Amino acid sequence: MKNIARLLILLAVIVAGCNKEKRYIYEVQQQELYQSASNKQTLKTTSQFIAIAYSDLFGGSITNTELTKFDVALQAFGDKSVLQDMIVKSLINRSGIQMPDNTAMRADIPSFVEQTYLRFYNRKPTETEAWKLKSLIESNADINPKMVYYSLMTSEEYWYY
Repeated sequence: MKNIARLLILLAVIVAGCNKEKRYIYEVQQQELYQSASNKQTLKTTSQFIAIAYSDLFGGSITNTELTKFDVALQAFGDKSVLQDMIVKSLINRSGIQMPDNTAMRADIPSFVEQTYLRFYNRKPTETEAWKLKSLIESNADINPKMVYYSLMTSEEYWYY
């Protein structure tokens, strides 16, 4: 009798354990993730800085000859920030850079600020950064897209990725 009871209990456990597993489906919204400025800790090499600056402004690749010319100048000069400034000025004053004109910038300043941060820093601006740059552009008619591009490209954050 005890064996039959044990057999029935074992059979009940086996039957209970053979239920189909429930499947759960979780729907996740697509989300674009951007790194924060505090996560940028790796310094770009001089070649990376030049190639990325050129690509950010012109939307294409720099030639090896031009990259070498700028790279040699950066390597040879002691204070990289001075030459960085000169390279950015040289590139930004050329024709053919992809930049909105002043009218387009002022037509939608919040969008311009966000797109500019994404372009140069690969991240969205913080609320404070967006507010500050937006109010600066709105309050000063002399500020144009070239000035904004120049200031972001010569900042310390632009040297890091």
